[in-house]
Amino acid sequence: MWKEELVKEACRKFRGTESSLKRIGGFWENVYEYERDGEACVLKLIPIAVKDRNLIYSELQWVSFLRTQGIRIPRQILSVHGKTVEEIRRLPVPCCIISFQKAPGKFVNPENPSEWNRTLFRRWGQVMGRMHSLSGKFHRHQSVPPFEEWNEGEIYHRDLSFAESSIRDRLNACLARIETFPKNERSYGLIHNDFHHRNFLLSYRGEMILFDFADVKYHWFTYDIAIALYHALSSVEQQDRAGFKTMFLESFMSGYLLEHQLEEGWEEQIDFFLEFRLLFSYLHQMTHLNREKASEETIRHLRRMKEKLLRGESVLAS
Repeated sequence: MWKEELVKEACRKFRGTESSLKRIGGFWENVYEYERDGEACVLKLIPIAVKDRNLIYSELQWVSFLRTQGIRIPRQILSVHGKTVEEIRRLPVPCCIISFQKAPGKFVNPENPSEWNRTLFRRWGQVMGRMHSLSGKFHRHQSVPPFEEWNEGEIYHRDLSFAESSIRDRLNACLARIETFPKNERSYGLIHNDFHHRNFLLSYRGEMILFDFADVKYHWFTYDIAIALYHALSSVEQQDRAGFKTMFLESFMSGYLLEHQLEEGWEEQIDFFLEFRLLFSYLHQMTHLNREKASEETIRHLRRMKEKLLRGESVLAS
């Protein structure tokens, strides 16, 4: 997707060493590591067609605010012109560019009980609860362009005719139910929207370092919790998922509720959003699927998700 010269130009805008560039991931294969004065940094190219400059500025203001409130997030890198966001307005993919320090630390290993345990889940919950509690404070004291609402962007207002009618009907029923959920400062605000265990690192002192705030939007806080649970369940054998869910939420919420109090009925909302996440993930991945480049593993995974949805099975079903 990204031509080599465009990536090198983006790197130069942040005074990086071109020869050090290497792609490390991203939904659009748009995240690169590079060196700047011997320091490891991360470069992210964001298609303007996907997200405009104002929304990126909003995200960076939110991240900066969280950092001042004690949330561990990698330091932002300024360009050679002292800008937080640079642009390359050239076809085929005009884009914005941002850069951050590469955080020291490592991904948590779900197969290692000394890392993947109740202590981690409680800490994870406390960090998320702290972020949710800061959402209202941020908007009372900051003037920023609006973020997307829960039903904007992503899969919303897209052509979903590729999906079976029963799947589309289920989506419409879910959206109608979501509209009935109470919306106030305790229940609704800015969420990370992708706070799973591959979007944070553990420092060598055991601190949680967050990254990838590209999906921030207004939503119910219980959805953020359900996303964390949904992805954590992927590390567990199907037959063990019900027991793991109970243990995870007990630990996670014991940390979360130290920082933020939710409306009554939050347990039921998490259960609902856990099932909704399967539906959303399938539609989101199918909407952006490039069949020519998709691996066989990806195709098989999407087929399994589809079959699960068509059978009406729970995320927890064995």
